Amino acid sequence: MEQCLDGRDGRGVPRSEPASLPVGGQEFRRLVLSWTGSMTGDGIRVVALPLLTVSVDPSPGAVGLVAAITALPWLLLAVPAGVLVDRRNARTLLVVAHLLRALLTLAVVGLIAGGLARGGGPFSPGVGIATLCVVGFAITAVETMGDAASQTLLLRVVPRNGLERANARFVTVETLALDLAGPLSAGVLFVLAPWLPFAFSAAAFLVATAAVLRLPATRGDPDTTSTDHPLADIRAGLSRLVRDDVLRTLVLTVAVLAMANAAADAVLVLYSTQVLAMPEQFYPTLLAAYSVGTLLAAALVGRFLRRLRGGQIMVLAIAGLALAMVLLGLWPAVGVALAAYALLGLAGGTWNVLSATRRQRQTPHAMIGRVSSAFRVVAWGVLPIGAGLGGTLGEHLGVPMVFLIAGVVTAVAGLAVARSFWSTEPRGMDDEAPAPDPTGGTGDGAGR
Repeated sequence: MEQCLDGRDGRGVPRSEPASLPVGGQEFRRLVLSWTGSMTGDGIRVVALPLLTVSVDPSPGAVGLVAAITALPWLLLAVPAGVLVDRRNARTLLVVAHLLRALLTLAVVGLIAGGLARGGGPFSPGVGIATLCVVGFAITAVETMGDAASQTLLLRVVPRNGLERANARFVTVETLALDLAGPLSAGVLFVLAPWLPFAFSAAAFLVATAAVLRLPATRGDPDTTSTDHPLADIRAGLSRLVRDDVLRTLVLTVAVLAMANAAADAVLVLYSTQVLAMPEQFYPTLLAAYSVGTLLAAALVGRFLRRLRGGQIMVLAIAGLALAMVLLGLWPAVGVALAAYALLGLAGGTWNVLSATRRQRQTPHAMIGRVSSAFRVVAWGVLPIGAGLGGTLGEHLGVPMVFLIAGVVTAVAGLAVARSFWSTEPRGMDDEAPAPDPTGGTGDGAGR
């Protein structure tokens, strides 16, 4: 790394203060263990909380209210949480986030146990809808901080030339823990006792906490873009997102793809049960096919990068997403649907790995919390719009047309950004000299 004459390195960090955590497999494995615990805890909670809500009040209004309030912090607090992470020690904030989520889920255990002790039935916990809304909001609010802190620590543990493999590992863990192990175990545990999944969720967060505590302490990169006013920091992060050509193109593409995906997800259960005439118990097989494709993407993305640049693969991933949705719209058959959802997982997983890497390389270390959180706001913010459009189109044009239109919109978006992605490959705002890939492979190189 270039050294400056004022006794600081190329990012203005005093030589006596390490700019990053020591690079090595052990630190990365601890971060992955933390991510595994966090995703498992979240995976259990995202199923257990709706089940608990239904046991309290089975009305669609109550279930929808708890779901909406639980998701609200991603819109309201994600960017402020990113500012906090950029201004404070990410490791400390991640420990606090994991501990608070553990305590909040343990509080739910206590509330349920208290209700049972007062003579309630096994599925008559001593909590109300208002309490569930508060708990759901609080857990997600803390999650916004933990997610931003994890993104920041990843860049301090992993050299820029190892980001593709690191993100692939994170996608693998997220798929196994958040999409498979967590939800499946939550259903079984809830049947045994309504408090049990929350106890396991808390235990998973405590495992995540222990893993982060074993990471070496660091002050990280001083935020030279920070001001004395958090609102000014928020404006600086959003301004970076809007003014940077690479980030602006990426976030707009993310918004379109997320909206198209939300439209398809909104009618997926109708597509499987009515259009494909699949029994309800086989509906999850489509989601399982998607997860298999995602795991395959995480395993193959490194090989893809030996033949093409990241931006070129991202264009092909968008093409894969569009093709899969068009097939679902034009050819509604069970075999085709399973293959199409596996392709959606393969293309979507590849996109997730490489788009995260592109964002990380294009964002200064000191602003990664704000920029990552802003991306989350965009992705979550368009989901209700996409879901609403999917329901409306499905009602008036038929469910298969939702997939067809989503595929066409995805294809048009891909064509619009193909030139930018194909020709532009970020080298990183804080380029470092090549270093060993802590994930166990040889780095694919930043910015070919």
